[in-house]
Amino acid sequence: MNNARNIEPDLRLKAAQLNVEMGDWVHGLAPWQVISHMTFAWEASIWSAQRCYEKFMRTEMRGVSYFYALEQNPGRDGYHVHALWCDCKNMRRTEIWEKWFHRYGRARIEPVNNRDDVADYCAKYVTKENTWWGVNLLGQRHPANQNFQLE
Repeated sequence: MNNARNIEPDLRLKAAQLNVEMGDWVHGLAPWQVISHMTFAWEASIWSAQRCYEKFMRTEMRGVSYFYALEQNPGRDGYHVHALWCDCKNMRRTEIWEKWFHRYGRARIEPVNNRDDVADYCAKYVTKENTWWGVNLLGQRHPANQNFQLE
């Protein structure tokens, strides 16, 4: 069922506009190289998913800038992660997958083929209800090192 049908017609346009603006914002943050979809073997709460994901990024993915959204699992309780990464340098997706799998659960880690589509894809999760998102831009990508302006 399309949940947009439950929204008043004038609010549908606002929701669509929000999706486009969020996609543009995510797209402009960094030259995203990798998209990942990461699950947990247990029914991770939103706060557990956030802690685990950020710890994984801090310990196993040092130097990688990222944007992520936590979405409720569609078929069971708990949350999973949709994320974009850049500055991955010489990291191997298979090794990252193994580290995540042995600690937390399944993952799909793929190169970005179309940055616009991928940014829009991740942004749509941010605009859903009951969603948490975060961004961590490192080094030259950090807003303090740019003329950064969020409107």
